[in-house]
Amino acid sequence: MIFKELIQEVAYKENNLEKIVKYCERDTIAVAQLLLRYNNLDILDDDEITYV
Repeated sequence: MIFKELIQEVAYKENNLEKIVKYCERDTIAVAQLLLRYNNLDILDDDEITYV
């Protein structure tokens, strides 16, 4: 797992874009789940999430 403070290091020093993609996907899913819960809706199950 990487943290936002390490994005620049991972991107430019390690050149590991796949790691950044996974970080961004997890972050986006977390925000979506939070918004769903905030609006009193059910959060998504893992099988309802599509990764592209």
